[in-house]
Amino acid sequence: MSIRTWLISSFREIFLYHYRSLEFRAKIFALIIAAGTNEKKEYSLERLKEVASEIYVDDKKRQEVLIRTTKEYICKILNNPRFGFDDFVKDVDLNVKIKKELIDKINLDHIKRFVKDDISEDKKILQLRVYEFFEGLAGKK
Repeated sequence: MSIRTWLISSFREIFLYHYRSLEFRAKIFALIIAAGTNEKKEYSLERLKEVASEIYVDDKKRQEVLIRTTKEYICKILNNPRFGFDDFVKDVDLNVKIKKELIDKINLDHIKRFVKDDISEDKKILQLRVYEFFEGLAGKK
């Protein structure tokens, strides 16, 4: 990752136009990815890179910032799994209540790509619940 990407990611409120929608997407992806993993290094970023390139087709900078921000949020969730999930779910829910247009940022096809089958039963259930939460939000359109 370049220094430029790190700088933009770290100060996204200042340097990035519409950073809130990017952060919202990063939280969504972090929740579904973290739900299916136990360790920070256990998940693959290839799917995230694919999804980021589909969302921000002509903007490599935003793709990199989305990936970096998602990784940052995954670490926050996994460092404190008991409260991390709850805090992020509450934050996503609150953001949607405040700004209804964020519902349009929830793409269930993108989220579904992160759902895993080769994980433990409790992780499958958690990931399913997170996905159902996003389905419920997307249904409010």
